[in-house]
Amino acid sequence: MDENAIRALMARHTDLWIRHEMDEWGALFTEDSDFITHRGLWWRTRAENVAGHKDVPPSVLDQKKNYTQDVVDIQEVTADVALVHTVWTWPDHRLPGAPAEDRRGLITFVLVRTPDGWRIRAAHNTRENGLTDFTATAT
Repeated sequence: MDENAIRALMARHTDLWIRHEMDEWGALFTEDSDFITHRGLWWRTRAENVAGHKDVPPSVLDQKKNYTQDVVDIQEVTADVALVHTVWTWPDHRLPGAPAEDRRGLITFVLVRTPDGWRIRAAHNTRENGLTDFTATAT
């Protein structure tokens, strides 16, 4: 496993996300990749993932400069599969008409080695402080 190549992929992932270069960002994923959003949407292809992430209000795009993502763990599953965990923060995130909030969370990535280098096969994004988004209460 080439940890430096994986870290470089994740740094590029973050940079393209911040710049909202979603087509280039999408190229970091396999065609059949899965992405589960922090709200529980499950996109099952690269195309669905990119389209879903392009659909962002312009006001949110301006805030992406505040986003950070750091690799906190890389584990080799096999020589061609890696498990990567990142921590992200997004201070002063503001949806249209809503107050600003400091968001943070974790993303679990499954990376696979392809002829073109490491690519993201699956990602699961979880908000660490997202419970207040839901109005339903447990009974």
